[in-house]
Amino acid sequence: MSRLAFCLLLLLALGGCAALEKHPNPMSADDVIALAKSGADSKFIIAEIFRTDTVIPMAAAEIVRMHEGGVQTEVLDYLQLRQLEEIRWRDRLNGSYWPGQYYRGFGPCPWPSSRRYRGGPWSC
Repeated sequence: MSRLAFCLLLLLALGGCAALEKHPNPMSADDVIALAKSGADSKFIIAEIFRTDTVIPMAAAEIVRMHEGGVQTEVLDYLQLRQLEEIRWRDRLNGSYWPGQYYRGFGPCPWPSSRRYRGGPWSC
């Protein structure tokens, strides 16, 4: 077997193992509030949100509740950014599978998932 073929086979095998890795559960708004109350800094909380691939629906009441719970503004800004990215991703996906219909990210998912579970209210 040539060296190139061996390297390709090794990369495929390692890629397959990565697909079997268990992904952490997404965080809830209460989890973020608990981290903020425990004294964790905003960089750590943002890193946890990124690591768990968390998307939380951020209505005005939820933003106020989290802010009053001690969540830093940097974390709230990041959560809103994650929500916007999720909605934009679903709009782009929508154009390729459901032409003419615009899914805005809330409610049940109208199509099967084409990527791993993202968490949040969309759960598809």
